[in-house]
Amino acid sequence: MDISTFRVGCHGGPDEADLAFRERLYGLIGAVVVAGGHVEAAMKRLILLQRDEQGGFSLVDKTWSDLHKLLVAQSRRSIPQAAALAEILEWGEANELKRRRDDAVHASWWNWDGVGVMRSRFFRKQDGANIVCTLEDLEEDARLLFAYAEKLDLLLGADWPQARLPRRT
Repeated sequence: MDISTFRVGCHGGPDEADLAFRERLYGLIGAVVVAGGHVEAAMKRLILLQRDEQGGFSLVDKTWSDLHKLLVAQSRRSIPQAAALAEILEWGEANELKRRRDDAVHASWWNWDGVGVMRSRFFRKQDGANIVCTLEDLEEDARLLFAYAEKLDLLLGADWPQARLPRRT
């Protein structure tokens, strides 16, 4: 039997340890999801800026993979910051940031304390796989994804509008 396809539960339902584990796990998964959204938004901004498009994000309604391909193509053109863009894209690939995001988003998480940080992942046209990591690994995934979004956003310079929230006192 393929363990990745099992429905995981616990006799008697969740206890306090399970609930505490879930709170931390869900927070880290959420951080990965938010960071992944920041990356995709940064990719879209860069594409629109390079195209000198005045429209909204609907003009670049693409998947992460398609956005990445468009940026790679831009990095090979004679545009300002092409070398910097290519370097950032290579950094993202070397750190497997799309895989890190996908492994968090497209997984069935085992959300019970005591089994480790485990998820079942189902890749297209393949059987399932179990992925085991640590909570610290998820923290690192989120950290790297946020860093990638920041690196991409820095290429925008002052050419894209910004909103700055006031500090709370």
